[in-house]
Amino acid sequence: MEKILEELAVNFPGNEDLIQVYRDWYDTRALKELVNELDRYEPDWNKEKELGSWAAEFILDILQEKEEQWEEMTTEERKKYFQDILDERYEDFRCSHQFARLTNITLRLQDGENPETILTETDEKIMFPKP
Repeated sequence: MEKILEELAVNFPGNEDLIQVYRDWYDTRALKELVNELDRYEPDWNKEKELGSWAAEFILDILQEKEEQWEEMTTEERKKYFQDILDERYEDFRCSHQFARLTNITLRLQDGENPETILTETDEKIMFPKP
């Protein structure tokens, strides 16, 4: 596990939420099931054009909310909860991320960078490696 955490720290510098998700939740059914539901909900959720660099925060918030209850819940109860929470929160969180992302893109454009280059560099960039 230490090797994985070190690689994450190198490949995703400054993303403490990502490190925490892997450190605290890596081997849990709750994380695996949430990632499965995210894949069903939006296959590109971990790319910058969706939740991207904010995915770890989104996941961590959900997992910590019911931390004491995950093991007591059945697989079907967790799946239903994740589906409901994604329906409720995903789009708002994605919009907030995209607003921040557009602000950063605007700053780069003001510095004279090419818009197509910026989008090509960032849209498909995976910011949360799936466990």
